Amino acid sequence: MALEADLTGWAALERELSLWKQAGEIPTFWWRDDDTQGPTAALDQLIGLSDRFGAPLHLAAVPKGVEPALAARLELCDQVFVVQHGYAHINHEPKGKRASEIGESRDLPLQIADLRAGWEMLLAAELPNLLPIVAPPWNRIGPRTVQALPQVGYKMLTAFDPRLSAKTPEGLLQVNCHIDPVRWKEGAAFRGTDKTLQQVVSHLAARRTGQADRQEPTGLLTHHLQTDTATWDFVEALLDRLTGEGGGAWITLASLLKQGQANG
Repeated sequence: MALEADLTGWAALERELSLWKQAGEIPTFWWRDDDTQGPTAALDQLIGLSDRFGAPLHLAAVPKGVEPALAARLELCDQVFVVQHGYAHINHEPKGKRASEIGESRDLPLQIADLRAGWEMLLAAELPNLLPIVAPPWNRIGPRTVQALPQVGYKMLTAFDPRLSAKTPEGLLQVNCHIDPVRWKEGAAFRGTDKTLQQVVSHLAARRTGQADRQEPTGLLTHHLQTDTATWDFVEALLDRLTGEGGGAWITLASLLKQGQANG
């Protein structure tokens, strides 16, 4: 019989969820999808999964690319929220550095000007359930930019990997993603079931044992415009398991913003 530590794939997830249940706790999850610009068949498929499993969806919209028809598509989607995905999703880092639109190399006033313009575009597009949250393209943002976000009016930052703290020194809330089923090197493709589930189990176990912030919900990150059939199938299976008996609870960033404001 294999040791528990040797479990992989769905068996490892089942074991981790059972440990949460034994502790009398229900793990929390949240879902973000990047690069939204307009209505597409892929967006319909994404929203369909959200509706089917009752998993609230947070669309990171690229302001400069938002199409007028997007607001109408989202109008009746009560559990679909919109956050700001930078400005134009353009890399401003020099050659040799990892891509970022709001990273360390570009002048801060130019970054802030873009973010302000992008926010005004999202407001003008009249997108429903718009939240004052920045999801930086490529999940990368410079420390000076992070410090400036509250001054501009943003309430939360979402990137990738376990957060170091629930708030920045300036009071900006942080809630990240931890699961990405897409492998990006050499073109977007499914990472694989075992490797993606390892991300799920790793963060859940770290929360449960105190190695990561227990209060940070485990975040699923998808990209509906760059999703192949294998990835769609996996996401559907994961949603089914996490919302099934002994799974977890899907939450919204809106509820965390409200909670953060209530806690000062």
